[in-house]
Amino acid sequence: MALQSIKLLNTGKENITKLLTGLSGAYSYRGIGVGNSDIAAQETDEHLLGSETNFKDGNMSSFKNANNSYIAQWNSTWVYNDLPSNAISEAAISMNATNGTTACLLRCTFDTIYLDADSSFSLILQVCPTQG
Repeated sequence: MALQSIKLLNTGKENITKLLTGLSGAYSYRGIGVGNSDIAAQETDEHLLGSETNFKDGNMSSFKNANNSYIAQWNSTWVYNDLPSNAISEAAISMNATNGTTACLLRCTFDTIYLDADSSFSLILQVCPTQG
């Protein structure tokens, strides 16, 4: 599997800024979504672009790595029939698992993965502020 594109979305940038400045209010990214679109990620995207999408709890965590950078992490596992075509080629961190079309943090595309009846796909998405 090769990563094709990834963009931090404008809606995500705005909400990260609010989070970092203490103005986040109810903003929190709790879900991961997958879809079947292979259109390259653009900063102006707001959500997954596929005709088939599904969202799950993002199993959020955070940690500090060896470079003393803070890492926010979301993970989930996808199985056969999570999408009707069983083809996954995009992923996003979303506001929540029940309404994934609202304010996604980031969207990435990758080589299409086809799930068969006895396979699964574990997805880990991380966001790390750049050390300067």
